[in-house]
Amino acid sequence: MAPVIHCIRHGQGFHNLGAGFYSLHDPHLTPLGISQCETLQATSFPDQSNISLITASPLSRALHTAFLTFSPALTSGRKCPPQILALPDAQETSDDPCDIGSDPSVLRGIVAENNWPVDLSLVKDGWNVKTLENRYSPHSSAIAARARDARVLLRQKIRELVRKGDTDAEVVLVTHGGYLHFFTDDWEDSYQYPGTGWHNCETRSYSFEEDVMADADGEARLTETTESRRKRGKTYPMYSREKQPELFELGMQRWESQGLQRPDKLRKVPDMSVII
Repeated sequence: MAPVIHCIRHGQGFHNLGAGFYSLHDPHLTPLGISQCETLQATSFPDQSNISLITASPLSRALHTAFLTFSPALTSGRKCPPQILALPDAQETSDDPCDIGSDPSVLRGIVAENNWPVDLSLVKDGWNVKTLENRYSPHSSAIAARARDARVLLRQKIRELVRKGDTDAEVVLVTHGGYLHFFTDDWEDSYQYPGTGWHNCETRSYSFEEDVMADADGEARLTETTESRRKRGKTYPMYSREKQPELFELGMQRWESQGLQRPDKLRKVPDMSVII
C-alpha cells in the first residue's frame, strides 16, 4: 500500500458553539469534543499499529484531539515516535482570536500542564502573529503557500520513513476545517458547515498524486483515496485540479454569506516565496 496521510479535523471546541465564541483565544475542546475523540479512536483507529507519525496544528484543540485519539500509537513503542509533532504551518486560517495560538512559552506550559507529549521544536516566536504581510497571514495566498509547505514537509517525513523500511507509512495530521481545504486543495462542499465541509473529528485519507519517492512536484499534490471517498458516500473521484478554482470561488461566496472572513478578499500580500 502506498503511504497515506490521514487528515482529521479537531473535535468540537468552545468556539464551535457559535459566532459569539470566536473571541475566545486558543479555545480548548468541549466535553462533547472530548467524547468525539474517544469515538474516533474506537471507530476509525482501533488498531494503531500501522501509524508511523502523528502531527498536529499547535492550537490547543488540535493537540488535545491528537493526544486523546492516538495515545495508543504514542505509547505502543512500535513504529510511531512518542511525541506529536506540532506544525505551525497547519494552524487555522483566520485572524479571529479563536484561531490565534499561544506564545511558545505559554504553549509549553499548556502542554506540560496537560501532560501532552508534544514536540514543539518547529514552533518559534511569531508563529501566532497573523499580520497581512507575514508567513501566517490570513490571506488566501499565504494560507495556500504554507499548506504547500506542510505537504512538502510531510512528503519528506514519509520519504525518511520509507528509506528506513516503512514502505506503507501512515501519517496523521490533526488540523482545522478551513485549513483542510487549502491543504488538500479540495473545495467540494466547503460551506456545508461554517467555513468548512468537514465535521468535527471527520477523517479523510490522502495519498500523493505522484510516487512519493520520485515526485519532483513542488506542490506535493494530494488526492483522496477511493476507500476514503467511498466511506463518506462519494462514488466518484475527487474533482480535478481544473475544477477546483470554480469550487473555491463558490466556497468563498458561501463563507462570506455565513458572515465569515473571506481570505481571498483581504489586502494582497507579497510573493510568499520570498518571506521568511
